[in-house]
Amino acid sequence: MKVLLSILFFSTLSYLINAQDLPYNKSIHQTQLEYYNSFDSTSATYYENSSSSYNKTVTSKSSCNLNKVIYGWHPYWGGSTYQNYQWELLSHFSFFSYEVDASDGEPITTHGWSTSGAVDSALASGNTKVTLTVTLFSNHSTFFSSTTNQQTLISNLINLVQSRGAHGVNIDFEGLPSAYKIDFAYFMVNLANQMHAAIPNSEVSTVLYAVDWNDVFDFTLMEPAVDHYIIMGYAYYYQGSSNSGPCDPLYHFGSTYNYTLSKSITYYLDKACPKEKLILGLPYYGYEWSTATSSIPSSTTSSGSAKTFTQVMNNITGNYSQANHQFDDDSYTDIYVYSSSGNTKQCFIAKESAFRKRLEHVNVSGIGGIGIWALGYDNGYNEFWNSINDYLTDCYIDSCTHSIHDFGGPNRDYYNNEDYIWTIAPDSAKYLDIDFTSFDIESNYDYLYIYNGPDTSYSQIPGSPFTGTNSPGNFIASNGSVTFRFYSDVATTNPGFIANYQCYYTPYVGVEDLSSIVELSIYPNPSSKALNIKNNSYTDEEIYIYNIFGEIIELYELKNKSAIIIDISDYVNGIYFIKLNNSQKVFNFVVNK
Repeated sequence: MKVLLSILFFSTLSYLINAQDLPYNKSIHQTQLEYYNSFDSTSATYYENSSSSYNKTVTSKSSCNLNKVIYGWHPYWGGSTYQNYQWELLSHFSFFSYEVDASDGEPITTHGWSTSGAVDSALASGNTKVTLTVTLFSNHSTFFSSTTNQQTLISNLINLVQSRGAHGVNIDFEGLPSAYKIDFAYFMVNLANQMHAAIPNSEVSTVLYAVDWNDVFDFTLMEPAVDHYIIMGYAYYYQGSSNSGPCDPLYHFGSTYNYTLSKSITYYLDKACPKEKLILGLPYYGYEWSTATSSIPSSTTSSGSAKTFTQVMNNITGNYSQANHQFDDDSYTDIYVYSSSGNTKQCFIAKESAFRKRLEHVNVSGIGGIGIWALGYDNGYNEFWNSINDYLTDCYIDSCTHSIHDFGGPNRDYYNNEDYIWTIAPDSAKYLDIDFTSFDIESNYDYLYIYNGPDTSYSQIPGSPFTGTNSPGNFIASNGSVTFRFYSDVATTNPGFIANYQCYYTPYVGVEDLSSIVELSIYPNPSSKALNIKNNSYTDEEIYIYNIFGEIIELYELKNKSAIIIDISDYVNGIYFIKLNNSQKVFNFVVNK
């Protein structure tokens, strides 16, 4: 019966455990590992051979090259889902897992590491580095009290990696008490130094907790030996939460418990984790609870269960419909609220647009990349692979029209101890028109620096750095790129800032002289429904709109330092011209529906 049950769970991808009867302090890594270990077979080869059926996705190989780390965990129960992995978009594949016997450092099991077809495919890809995840969830005192146990583990790992022609290990020690902070750091350094010496170009990484309640990671000791640090950026709200909420809130959610992905990144950077080594693990699953009401959030009436991206997308129950869907603009999370068997249910999960926002934050914060728990949980769908291709490769293109905000999100306060630098540089942009619509940061303690160019070596715009309510307002970045640095001190936060920007390309602007461009802003360009026209000069203007035949279509009055929005929804596709009456200068715009 156990064998049949395991196959059924695999084939439907409904294999995320309902944690109702499990202790609430266990991570998703531990709960799922213990769940699958309860079956008769715990070998990857068993699942690969027993589950030849998978949701095959036809994809073309990406021609883009990764410029960030994409670190995916492959659980041994993943079966044949690895046949859908897009190896060219996966920098690291980590087989889960070598379970450590704390009493001697030997493996309780390696779950078929030496024979797994998934490992074979990853090694054959020629693109993806293969690592072995090492798990220890208890008995830390037994393990760290013996240098012999530690050395046995290190020697075993080197041998296992060498025998497979693989590339390193990932250490997943969870529940570490603060008393073992120093012991853990020295173990990581010892492991990394020995692994690097024995296997040239090998890599050693470790996981970080979403919230480091006990301050157990000492980067000053682990550096520079350790190669990557991967935040387990999930279960902020978990199966045992008393209130419903996002598994991986990007920004604030609720009013009291405001630990988020953004805050976790800030915390670890402030702890001296190197930015380029910090990886943000993201969940390909969410949580669902029975709740007291349909209000968001609501108190929960039972423990939650995890739902994979595939489960939600397949929507076999019909509960994950558009009619039941909501979106939270603070945490950037998709939410489904529905009734089932007389109970109200709430499911929180990040789907494609929310996932893309997280990738955007990875780019803006400048950290090293993302992790995935777990590979295969999107089986049959390409949305996340496509997002990685669009945001974390050399094919990434800065949007020409977008908004920016502080790292507290668009609607909430930023955090303390932030120090970020990011650049907006759309390809081939002639210049950027940037307009701050709100600005409120702690006066004379928190600052926004703005540089007129692609990095901080360029000159700052007039008035920079900005603090208090002294907003940058509207300004032109004349180099086609702009760089921001935001700094906040250790106390007091304010609402922060929001700005919109629009870029302009030489082919769509009829005047090459920047002084002429500054006189009039036209955006978005191209446009399909509405056109914003802003008079940047101190003189009133009449503006005439012409078609390509020289015929006047419309006439508007534009006061100095004012703006209008004109409806172009009935314009046909093509190029149009705007002429200023006083200066006789001509601009153009494109209608593209």
